[in-house]
Amino acid sequence: MSRSWLNAYKPPLETATPAELAVELCDAALVRLQPDASPDRLLEAQQAIYALATMVNPAAEETATNLLRLYEYCLFRLADPSPAALHSIRATLSPLRRAFAQLDQPAAEGGLENNIAG
Repeated sequence: MSRSWLNAYKPPLETATPAELAVELCDAALVRLQPDASPDRLLEAQQAIYALATMVNPAAEETATNLLRLYEYCLFRLADPSPAALHSIRATLSPLRRAFAQLDQPAAEGGLENNIAG
């Protein structure tokens, strides 16, 4: 299956920051995790979640472990895509999406830019 569906998202993947890419991948998964989604749409959601997992920086240790566990949980629930499972996945990814969106915002705009140790 082609990953051309990723090309529909902005900003272009080649120039996106990691946080922007994470937001776009969360959006890609969330829009596809609907109770009436076709198997192809669910596979695309699975690909987006796998892509999120590949972005995790192992140097972040505890944070990396926790993110990978959340993605693993989502993928596990996606194996049996009942409406309850899809709701659970959306409920897991939605707060992550909001957090990723804040990463690129300046602290004065409610972002986390100055709150990250670096």
